[in-house]
Amino acid sequence: QGQTAVNIFTSNTSRSELAEKWESGLRALLDLAEAGSDHQLALVRAYANAASGPGRLREIADGGLKGLAVDTDMRWTLLTALARLGEADEAEIVAELERDNTISGQEHAASARAIRPLAEAKAAAWDAVTVSADIPNETRRSVAYAFQVPGQPELLEPYVERYLTMAETVLEEKGVWMAQVALIPLFPLANPSRATLDKVDEWLETTGAGAATVRYVSEGRDDLARALRAQAFNS
Repeated sequence: QGQTAVNIFTSNTSRSELAEKWESGLRALLDLAEAGSDHQLALVRAYANAASGPGRLREIADGGLKGLAVDTDMRWTLLTALARLGEADEAEIVAELERDNTISGQEHAASARAIRPLAEAKAAAWDAVTVSADIPNETRRSVAYAFQVPGQPELLEPYVERYLTMAETVLEEKGVWMAQVALIPLFPLANPSRATLDKVDEWLETTGAGAATVRYVSEGRDDLARALRAQAFNS
């Protein structure tokens, strides 16, 4: 919830200051947490989502946090955080996948690839969710939920129109389950803007899509409008 408040509900003029305060506060709590405790584990996960640089993440991955078991899941958590920052490349993802070549490992690797701040990573992720017919269901879901990332507005802006075009026919073409996986997590919410809201409103006024699709898009639209109201109040 705190991370959402920073990323989604804070105005552009205040976000960087609050993000720094949130990150440093989490790091301070993490350093004070009892070694090996559930609090320590929860704070590591929260800090991984908030980190703005690779240094402490690398230290933790190398065993630099007393009491923390850097197991398979934790390695993926830290690697995905580094990938979000553009600090983990394909070779590092492949190396981790070789250590954990399981179905779960494949899902984690797909998330790490999709979350990277690269145009080619976003293009591949979009195709995996909306086009590919042979990707496993849970891998598709993992990719979809790693696509929309706060702080990547320029990379994601072209996908506003692509999302709305896809929404017109995805349920009829892909079925209910695949449509849900595309329509809900791919909705352009991570970097709220008035321009995006206007495009969504225009689509809702003119679309010929069915009621189920309109409901999914409308729910995303309400989240987007709420974020913009919060940002306006915050500013």
